[in-house]
Amino acid sequence: MATIRRYDPSNKSQMIRTLRREIMAARLKVALDKELKRETSATVKSLAGMILPPVVRQNCYTSDAQSDFIALKAADIRAGRRRTIPADEVRRDLGLED
Repeated sequence: MATIRRYDPSNKSQMIRTLRREIMAARLKVALDKELKRETSATVKSLAGMILPPVVRQNCYTSDAQSDFIALKAADIRAGRRRTIPADEVRRDLGLED
């Protein structure tokens, strides 16, 4: 049976909101199951044990500088603007010159 997504996988803020909601729902289920003395599945327990991702607001952009840099490089490569570095420059930067 295929599951229906209620979010756009390419939209980072929607995915984070969905993940936060699922983690909080799993935590609630674990607490209720414990109170009612019911068994909780390992999947729900592991989801409940995850750290909540940070809240992303529309006007507040949180990012990782390294992943942003990699994304920009990938976009340049896809657009045919790949920057090449001469071998002698690489050797000099690595200190491999004789």
